[in-house]
Amino acid sequence: MDEINNNQQQQQQQNDVVMPGIPDDSTKNNPQELMLTVEELVEELRKTIIVVEEFQTQSQSLLFEKLGKIISLYRKVENQKNLFDNLEIPLEIFRVIDQSKNPDLYVKETLQNCLAANERTKGKIESIKSFKDELDGHIANAYPDEYKVYLEQKNKNP
Repeated sequence: MDEINNNQQQQQQQNDVVMPGIPDDSTKNNPQELMLTVEELVEELRKTIIVVEEFQTQSQSLLFEKLGKIISLYRKVENQKNLFDNLEIPLEIFRVIDQSKNPDLYVKETLQNCLAANERTKGKIESIKSFKDELDGHIANAYPDEYKVYLEQKNKNP
């Protein structure tokens, strides 16, 4: 009988530890809040790994406490997922993360590549404008009458 009561008490304690969660309405619609929650979750996972690696029978309640905290943090993240329904993340970011690299470096490198491509495009545009001006000058010299007609037509239909 005592054994049954002890088992029921242990199960109730486990439920108390595993089931505590953050109520659905307490989550804020704030990306910073989600970031803090994820950071807290990562830290809690790290601590749980240490408990599991050094597991002893007397640390079982601590393990249950850690697992309960992890579950509540996952719930909190789940409740905030609707904030990012329209967010598109390039697959390359996930590859970078899987390689244990900092995704900020990837974003910085991508931005630098975009800026360099933008500068090259600006250079091409300037070259084409310069070529057009040079071509207009040569056409005006070679065919002055036809060029005047062209300019009149161009000015009528801008």
